[in-house]
Amino acid sequence: MKATRLLFIALLALLHSGCATVSQGDCLSGNWSRIGYDDGVAGYPSSRLGNHEQACAAYGVGVDARTYLEARERGLEVYCTPYRGFTAAANGRNYAGVCPSHLEPGFLAGFGDGRFVHDAKQRLDDVSSDVGSIEYRIRKADKDIGKAQKRLDRAESDDERRRLRREISDLRADIRRADEDLRHARRREDMARRDLDHVSRRFAPIYGHW
Repeated sequence: MKATRLLFIALLALLHSGCATVSQGDCLSGNWSRIGYDDGVAGYPSSRLGNHEQACAAYGVGVDARTYLEARERGLEVYCTPYRGFTAAANGRNYAGVCPSHLEPGFLAGFGDGRFVHDAKQRLDDVSSDVGSIEYRIRKADKDIGKAQKRLDRAESDDERRRLRREISDLRADIRRADEDLRHARRREDMARRDLDHVSRRFAPIYGHW
């Protein structure tokens, strides 16, 4: 019974650590200046402090809200730049509306540019996924033809042989259609890759490599 209770406590601790925004060590150290600054640099909203409060309450520790919020503002000075806005959007991250009014226009300008890159990457990912799906269709149909051909070689009745020949014929027709689909998809993939290369070269002189 005691062993079961200890296991239960250990599992609770593991689950808590997996979703906590700060570790037990962070809570006990009380370095809210560092935590606040890091959260600001990462672009987290001030509501994240509530998550920290909940995490540290499990260890019987409170938070220094004033120190945290002041440090977070300093961190936002690092985050709220055109370059950070660009890289955030280019990598598909959202903006939580955290930048102060004097920094937000520059951040949003970079964020808007980054969306061009993200959208181009997304289009390439989507069409590349289509190419992969079509290639899988072709491989599967080819394997199914091989299996049907083996069954045809062992078929004992005329009806079964006719059925298997129709099946093989249908599969070959599927492959021909898939081959045509694949040609179109690869052309779209080439276009999407060129578009991504174009926007990357367009913004490289402004933001460098990301």
